[in-house]
Amino acid sequence: MSIKFVVASAVALLNLLVSVSSIVAAERATQSPESHHPRNWRFTMPKGDPAKGRAVFEKFECYDCHRIRGETFPDPTISDAPELSQMGPLHPLEYFTESVLNPDAVVPRNLRDRNGNSPMSKEHLDRMTLRELIDLSSYLANLKPPTTTKSVTGVGKVVALVPQSQEVVIDHEEIKGFMDAMTMGYKLAQRTQLQSLKPGDRVSFTIDSDKRTITKIDKLKN
Repeated sequence: MSIKFVVASAVALLNLLVSVSSIVAAERATQSPESHHPRNWRFTMPKGDPAKGRAVFEKFECYDCHRIRGETFPDPTISDAPELSQMGPLHPLEYFTESVLNPDAVVPRNLRDRNGNSPMSKEHLDRMTLRELIDLSSYLANLKPPTTTKSVTGVGKVVALVPQSQEVVIDHEEIKGFMDAMTMGYKLAQRTQLQSLKPGDRVSFTIDSDKRTITKIDKLKN
């Protein structure tokens, strides 16, 4: 192998590397900020210690404004205190973190003040440690309502139909012993149940309390 051949090959390889580097640099220069994190990225919380989170709930006297069925905390000081044991199975861990950090993010209609915000105090934000936030979030996410009957019945108005996920969104009244009045999406046991429904329909429905699935739904006369 001649020296000229080796030199020519090295020069060709160097030119190729330079070209590739130029292409990569050009692509990086045109990237949008979104390309700096995975397309499906979302904020995730580390799992904490629910037992310690219960102590945090007690330390900050969260029971003044919230009820938890099955717990031994003092009674709330407000009459319409939201009940939390029903919420654990319905939301991801991060939902509870957001509720603590930013109470105004999602506020049930019946709890909003005249400005549409949460009445929840934000004084805890100046005193709560990061570890306490992690543990409290895990405590709330791990809550489950005490043993209930196999099925419960509610009444409400259809807000939307979601055929792709076989769900119906219902603005329902309080389901005593199970869930406060709220707007929720529920899975239907049978896809055919969607066929007779439309937004605005007033309905009665039966929920499998374990699966959180509507097993029966009937339209009511408006």
